[in-house]
Amino acid sequence: MRRKTRNPDKYQLGRSSLAPYISSESWQARHHRRMNLALQNKPEVELWCKKHKWRLEVKNNGHHWIFWTHQSKMIEWWPSSGKLTIGKSWKDGIHCHDYQQLLETLEMTL
Repeated sequence: MRRKTRNPDKYQLGRSSLAPYISSESWQARHHRRMNLALQNKPEVELWCKKHKWRLEVKNNGHHWIFWTHQSKMIEWWPSSGKLTIGKSWKDGIHCHDYQQLLETLEMTL
């Protein structure tokens, strides 16, 4: 069986104040907590997208968020794992824990 290729994140946005790391928590519980936080704040992200004329697609029950800029640039985010990629640059991934860090990063790409 072939081993899955990993693409670790190249950049880290720092600790999250909304979804802080809890050392006693399992990775599954942490990922579930991040996912719930993202889904609870989806309306705020949708409002940001509408304001900036971006399109948001949420796939796979919230596990995969795809942002399309008005220039058809694609930005993808997986809230449970915190992976953020710009233009399918898997090796240049950004570790983004919560929706506030996501919106800050999206602002920088404007």
